[in-house]
Amino acid sequence: MAKMKNRLSFVLIGGTVCSVALAPANGQQAMLQPIAGQPSGQAAQAVTPLSTLQPVSNAAGTGSGVSVTLDYFSTLRYDENIGLDDPSLGSTSRWENTFALGVVNQTPISLLTFDLSGLHRVSDQPTIGTDSEFNDPAVRLSYRRDGVNSSIDALAEYRESNLTFNQSLTDINQDGIIDNADIIIDRGTRASSRVGLTWQTGINDPLGFIFSYNRRERDYQNTTDPGLFDNLINDYSLTALLRLSPVMQGNVRVRYTDYTAEDTPGTDRQTTTLTTGVTYDASAVTKIDASVGVTQVDETLRAVPSNTTDEDFVASFAVTRDLPNGTATAQVDRTFGTNGDRTNATVGRSLLLPTGTLDFSVGATYGDSGKTTAIGDITYVHVLKSSQVTASLQRQVGTSTQSVETKQTLASLNYDYLINPLSSLTVGVAYVDQENERASLSSTRRQRANFNASYNRVLTANWSMTVGYQYSYKDDAGPGTADSNAVYVTLGRQFLLKP
Repeated sequence: MAKMKNRLSFVLIGGTVCSVALAPANGQQAMLQPIAGQPSGQAAQAVTPLSTLQPVSNAAGTGSGVSVTLDYFSTLRYDENIGLDDPSLGSTSRWENTFALGVVNQTPISLLTFDLSGLHRVSDQPTIGTDSEFNDPAVRLSYRRDGVNSSIDALAEYRESNLTFNQSLTDINQDGIIDNADIIIDRGTRASSRVGLTWQTGINDPLGFIFSYNRRERDYQNTTDPGLFDNLINDYSLTALLRLSPVMQGNVRVRYTDYTAEDTPGTDRQTTTLTTGVTYDASAVTKIDASVGVTQVDETLRAVPSNTTDEDFVASFAVTRDLPNGTATAQVDRTFGTNGDRTNATVGRSLLLPTGTLDFSVGATYGDSGKTTAIGDITYVHVLKSSQVTASLQRQVGTSTQSVETKQTLASLNYDYLINPLSSLTVGVAYVDQENERASLSSTRRQRANFNASYNRVLTANWSMTVGYQYSYKDDAGPGTADSNAVYVTLGRQFLLKP
């Protein structure tokens, strides 16, 4: 992990250090937005529905030109037990100044964004004392261009995080991988990088192609938990689309994933999936997606050493129907990975309500372990004249970076109340529960919870303030339980540099 010492650091003129996506340090989130609900993730090596092959990004361009902004946040924070240690090692005080530079260039057919951000932190920690450092540098560059018959979507991102201070539950499962590394509390540094490219051609032709490449890497330095180890994923896919008629489209897809980890067994795993399928518009309101194929998994454990190769069939069938107030869906799919086959069956509904929205899916999953587990997710948004309630609940099962089948429950509840045009109140709760799915394995259950309450106030035309309180809790199968109380105050503003 010595390579981490040469990782990217940004020191700008005048001591300004920046880190991506306007991401303030822990304790500033309430000023920007309430604790968010958790996004859904798919089981590894599922047969991907055709609709999900489209690149995910902002639509290209309104022709508004170039805009440049600079955001500044200054936070004072006191944590009673920042590491959630049992017993507590003592309290931590810190002062953080965060800068974030954002550049957006829009044209009628393209969108280019560039973000650079980071912070300077002065802290007083137990066993360490007073420390001053530039921290959490990050950079993000994205580009999308829509042509007459093709499109391209590209992304490059790099981010460092000091794990002592970064314990947010708002970014759990962002990569679609169920992983206890997302909720382990440790000290040290994590460097995450991501590269993505999606190119589609023949959008209006009888024959079209979609090529996609995604690279995701995580490196750790000075950590102690064995669940935090360097890992790298390279994922390639090529899809051919054959438009057979105005209501029917065939597809053939090949996907190759290369996973390498510096874990205890030294895992190298190559997964190849070949599928063919069809999308059929059965009526003006009903669409059917079906596919079938085969997946081969070639896994090498360098430390053992051993090598195994397995393969099995995969399949997916989904029906979507548009209704007057939303949509209804039903889906069954069979996946195959390093832990064998898994079958998922869900039904869902999306509803537009008079005062909000309701989206849910419920079902069950059955894996090679012989256990049937309930899965699903629900998101409810209730909007009133001066307040909003958002609730979400998600249960899923999948393969972690430790090659273990795990089940995870994510829940959040948020309440936002507009007191008057200048002030508001935000209250949020987030909860994560994760454990091994296989009954033969010893319990490794981990639970995390955060409660956050903040008062937000606009001070002037440019400056705003947040005063908040946060309660954090953890319960691990090994170390046991611990909690912490924290209070913070944040001042911030945004500078419009161009136009």
